[in-house]
Amino acid sequence: MQVPPQGFMPFDTGAIVARLRAQVPELHLVGGAADYAAVKELAAFRTPSAYVVFAEETNTGKMPTGAFACALECQASFGVVLALRHWREQLGEQLHQDARRLVGAVRSALVGHRPPGARVVGWQSGKVLDYDAGVLLWADVYQVLHMLQRPQGDGTC
Repeated sequence: MQVPPQGFMPFDTGAIVARLRAQVPELHLVGGAADYAAVKELAAFRTPSAYVVFAEETNTGKMPTGAFACALECQASFGVVLALRHWREQLGEQLHQDARRLVGAVRSALVGHRPPGARVVGWQSGKVLDYDAGVLLWADVYQVLHMLQRPQGDGTC
């Protein structure tokens, strides 16, 4: 199915939210940046939850960028922050097995997925953001190439 160009709008992370909701039913909540920002303390996160946060877009430099450019290829980066139940391990393990499984489920849902109007999603990095005796915040950073494209018929393309 051909998706109509979205103009020069940023990558739509809503497609990533929808993918996680459909593919990882164990998550109680899948939200966006506003949902993530609304939580003021670690203990207030509902676990397990995921928050998709737009990071940045950069021009790949593979296409002309002059005044009348009709299309630009860009790389969008976004993060998925997981709020997971965290048990203090007596064995010194970094992540509990349940947390590891959920990180893996999210990665499996996204790596290789092709959102509308984009190429496949790739994984860049993952790390612990914060933790206490009850909640662990894990962040994975992903990237995806997509086109910024002027709508046809606007007089320039």
